[in-house]
Amino acid sequence: MANDTPLSRESSSSSIPGKAAGAPTASPTPFVAGAWELLSSGEGDGLAFTPGAGESAIVHVFCPAGGGLTVNVKAFRPIGSEERMSLGSGATVVALVADVKGDALRGGVSATGPVPGELRSVLEGASGVSVSYGAQSAGPLPPVPMQTAQNFVMGCND
Repeated sequence: MANDTPLSRESSSSSIPGKAAGAPTASPTPFVAGAWELLSSGEGDGLAFTPGAGESAIVHVFCPAGGGLTVNVKAFRPIGSEERMSLGSGATVVALVADVKGDALRGGVSATGPVPGELRSVLEGASGVSVSYGAQSAGPLPPVPMQTAQNFVMGCND
């Protein structure tokens, strides 16, 4: 799949959480550099992956207070015939319905669907988190830290 988004990749093992630079790994995954942040409010629970302090988030994953799951990638361009966005890690992938006109409020493209039962597996997967829409992809982003993923999924299921 072509990567049409302007995302840089880190290929050193130092970008993998908990790994020291130069530490041997069975199969190093070149994660995009950055960190996940839990964002919760009265409107719902959210996760944002930001490449660095003061920079815009690459991916937002949000569970509005009324239920459901929304994923937004600002760098994605709308494709009039593409209604599917995938969120996954390794072999675990969930499909969401994308707005083919883009997201005027958030920018980029957003997709929605019910909160999947395998959401925590996707967020914590050792392969990292990836989002794809047509030929565009974001990731792999590092796995969401276990406690952050657990808190987010609990908030989504409240």
